[in-house]
Amino acid sequence: MQLNLSTQPPDRQRHKCLVLGFFSDEKPPRGVCGFIDWRLNGMISREIKAGHIAGEVKEKVAIPYPERISSDLLLLFGMGSLTDISYDRVYSTAYDIAGTIDKMKIRDFAFDLPGEGRSGLAAAGILEAMITGYFDFLSEDVSKLTHTNVCIVTSSERLKDVAEGIRQFHKNVRHLGSVDFSALEPHFT
Repeated sequence: MQLNLSTQPPDRQRHKCLVLGFFSDEKPPRGVCGFIDWRLNGMISREIKAGHIAGEVKEKVAIPYPERISSDLLLLFGMGSLTDISYDRVYSTAYDIAGTIDKMKIRDFAFDLPGEGRSGLAAAGILEAMITGYFDFLSEDVSKLTHTNVCIVTSSERLKDVAEGIRQFHKNVRHLGSVDFSALEPHFT
């Protein structure tokens, strides 16, 4: 798994798929999802208000070819209540994201750190849980693991947290070099 990082605005990044977490108790959405909602002229907020989507745990919403963003597919993952967020829920969501992405035959996707800066969870812990969830699903089939490119979407202010999350992953997960962090090195030197 090749891990990349982008601090560019998420609407301008070119990826096959942009995956965002959203919460049942954030109306309108906030964070990266809120920014993308704004770029889509409030489309996500309108769907929430109409009761079509809610942000419940395991809810998945696919929006193909969204206008005004550079990804071919926007994939929203419900994470339940932000007040109930835990590292276990983040891990489980990441595992489910990897499974969904795999079923869609997508090998290049970007993701945000759901709840970053708005929950009681540390951004480094959120990143570790996300990467671990992706790794655990993808490592069930080495060919999937070796052909997947994943990009972290965050702000330059969070680079220290990202570096700590990567250190935690290295320390706690035996990935035996199967996760390639070399593309991240220029961001941390």
